[in-house]
Amino acid sequence: MDNFNDLKAIWLNVKTDGLPSSAQMIAIIKTYKNKTLKKLVWIIIAALAMILLMLFTGYVYNFKFLSSKIGEGFIVFSGLILIATNLNSLNRFYRLKVCSNKEYISFLEQTRLRQLFYFKYTQLAGLFFCFVGLILYLYELVYQNTFSMIISYLLLVVYFSFILFYLRPRNYKKGAAKLKQEIENARRVAQQF
Repeated sequence: MDNFNDLKAIWLNVKTDGLPSSAQMIAIIKTYKNKTLKKLVWIIIAALAMILLMLFTGYVYNFKFLSSKIGEGFIVFSGLILIATNLNSLNRFYRLKVCSNKEYISFLEQTRLRQLFYFKYTQLAGLFFCFVGLILYLYELVYQNTFSMIISYLLLVVYFSFILFYLRPRNYKKGAAKLKQEIENARRVAQQF
């Protein structure tokens, strides 16, 4: 019985002041899951709207240049990349059920790796196809006026530079910091057991 008393003493002396209760932890997991699911659904809806708009524009406006059709194809392909990756993430988060701390930490670690891969490769590929697609797509509209061509392409380069070098890293850092905090909270809870 001494072992039981020792375990009881340890149990009563563990400081859990800063830790969430099990109900709070479940609420945190559900909130994180629901927020992420909403974000993914809106991204997929926006990408579908972009694809449908491009296809509708291509159907209504009869392009004369092949570059416009190729540009439209590149933009649609970038939208498909966005949809495919976010559908994969949507499925992954949707399947997240109430689980143990170790499973949740493992899920978050995998999410961190996927987030990094998306930032380094997938997002760059999508932006590249979208950028090249817009360059080709706009050519038919601006090729007759040199001034409008220069302004259009300059604005396009500035816009994509802003996204590539400022907005994308800023959003990644913000998302990575939130994910890191979520992992640290789950690890603190797991270390108490």
